[in-house]
Amino acid sequence: MSRRLRLFGGVLALLWLGACGTGEFDAESLPDAVGSPGELIIVCDEEVWAGASGLEIRKTYGSEQLGLPQAEPWFRIIRFDESKFNAITRKYRTILLITTLDNDSKTSRYIRDLLGERGQADKINDSSFVFVESADRWARGQQVLYLIGKDDASLARAVVRKRSEMLNYLRQKELNRLMAAIKAKPRNKALEQLIADSLGLGITLPKSYQLRLADGQFVWVSREDADKTLSLLISTRPYEQESDFSAAAVLAYKDSLTRARVPGPLKGSWYTTEYLAPPDTFVSSFAGEYALFQRGLWKVENDFMGGPFVHLTAYDARRGLLVELEGFVYYPKEKKRELLRELEAIIGSVELVK
Repeated sequence: MSRRLRLFGGVLALLWLGACGTGEFDAESLPDAVGSPGELIIVCDEEVWAGASGLEIRKTYGSEQLGLPQAEPWFRIIRFDESKFNAITRKYRTILLITTLDNDSKTSRYIRDLLGERGQADKINDSSFVFVESADRWARGQQVLYLIGKDDASLARAVVRKRSEMLNYLRQKELNRLMAAIKAKPRNKALEQLIADSLGLGITLPKSYQLRLADGQFVWVSREDADKTLSLLISTRPYEQESDFSAAAVLAYKDSLTRARVPGPLKGSWYTTEYLAPPDTFVSSFAGEYALFQRGLWKVENDFMGGPFVHLTAYDARRGLLVELEGFVYYPKEKKRELLRELEAIIGSVELVK
């Protein structure tokens, strides 16, 4: 089995372990991975979990997700030591095994034996750590990560430095997994074609999403269940100046758009941004171009509805347009993290039609 390890100093670069073209882990002969989206199984001993590195791992993956009305973590963490890491728990979809070189517990020895590559140990120092991925290790569709530092304090410092990259890597894996599942299920091909024809955008839409409104350069689609609604707003507009990409300009544009085209249930009510909890804005990318991504809360003006939203503003350089995509969830009093993740995955499927 070919294994490649990289020390993490200045950049975060995850490398595949084991499953890439070696044939040792035959995915076709493995059982399907189990577990729910957003679950993270962590294998480490009590010393690691109770120490500084365990605390920073919990801050990384177990902290509250931004832009949700109820407190929900980025990932639901379930921890085992090696004594409970058995034929059943090894089949979970996302597993993180953590240890340090100075830890000689049974669990830590077990993790190092799984990983191998003892010859790399002397290269781990106070400012680096090993973060390795193995695909389909014990189950098909599984992601296994190994995290090893020199000692507890240096591993904790390294996790703090790379917190965003580590979190975003696992988040993107969850989105990729979800989109693969969506693509494998029945889709609304007619609605996908309408969006391609009217907006020049390719998109993957589950069969459950139906058209609410198509009006020029604006399309509104939604999934309407008995107790919840998932909506996606898609539009394009001319790119005029650099300030169009400011967070304030994007919010002002989308609020004017939704006031005109996304009415609430009562006369004189409409969908808009909730500014009592200001949205969080992040620099992103789309088709190799600059983009802004926002998370926040929405409300219906002159009514009592609300929930979370995600919004992507992307630059289409070929056509000189801004592409605006907003997904929002209405599911009163219930958890919304995984519903919002579905909309994020759909937004992530969007591409320019050539």
